[in-house]
Amino acid sequence: MSHLKPEDCLKFFSEVLSILKATHEPEQIISLIVDRIVRMYGCRTCAVVVIDPATEYLRVFAHHNLSHLYVKEFHRALGTGAIARMLSTGQPILITDAEQESTIAKEVQLEHTFRSAVCLQIVAEHRTLGYLHADAREPNVFTVHDLCALQSFADLTSITLNKSYLYEKNLRLDPVDPETDLEKYAPFLERLSTSISRAEANNECLSLFILDIDNYKQIEGTYGYAASKLLLKEIAGVVKTHIRPMDAAGRYGFDELIILRENSPLEKGIAFADELRQIIADTEFTQNKIRATVSVGSAAFPENVKTEEDLLLAAKEALYHAQHEGRNKVSHL
Repeated sequence: MSHLKPEDCLKFFSEVLSILKATHEPEQIISLIVDRIVRMYGCRTCAVVVIDPATEYLRVFAHHNLSHLYVKEFHRALGTGAIARMLSTGQPILITDAEQESTIAKEVQLEHTFRSAVCLQIVAEHRTLGYLHADAREPNVFTVHDLCALQSFADLTSITLNKSYLYEKNLRLDPVDPETDLEKYAPFLERLSTSISRAEANNECLSLFILDIDNYKQIEGTYGYAASKLLLKEIAGVVKTHIRPMDAAGRYGFDELIILRENSPLEKGIAFADELRQIIADTEFTQNKIRATVSVGSAAFPENVKTEEDLLLAAKEALYHAQHEGRNKVSHL
């Protein structure tokens, strides 16, 4: 049984959730999940085993204490045994003493023998993705009282894998948002990540802007849904017209756009954003001649921040300041 206090377990969950919110890369998150389970239970082996959708064979996705050769050669059919039943029914496998349950222990065993073990289904949207395996050298390390916490880690793994799957699926689909004719957020993030890597390698800078249409809900209430959607598309058109070919713009939220400006230090970026803000304020949109303003949050890499995540957070926080300082402003940190 885990020797950690409930508050320590909660801390581990919070750590995983914090990273899960910030990235779509499953390797980092699932490796952290495996590490935290090992620390909680002193596992001999811990692994996330997934079903390869191309072959429908099981393979090791992330692990603790499995050899490189074992992982490389692990290619196990689903079969009809205990693992197959667990994957089909969702009923956990709990082995408190392998010497008393030798038959099922041999079915469950990965590279190393054990005295106690647990296997739990990983499932998302009624689709079985694989299972979480943990074992230990001593008997009775895992009991029925631990299944809830371990299943929570399995569920976090399922959310992580499904999030990655949906992200990759979204990238394969049309990258253009139909309501703005700008990039969808996922491909925009890919572009941002590439730009930051290039800027780091070439000692360059870039600016990021998050643009929010002020009082958008009031505009929708006054002029109607169709007019508000047309307003959003026309403002996006202004953005597309005023960015350079090397830059990028995407749909960030319900009434928010995001702009990446290459080779742009903060001072020049702010000047661009303020000029764009003024152009929008001076323009009449749609046949209703709607006047709208925007609030803009800006941040620069590497002047303000050193990572992609921090760049996005800084621009978002700057937008918050612009909105709460009267709107129709450009703010930066």
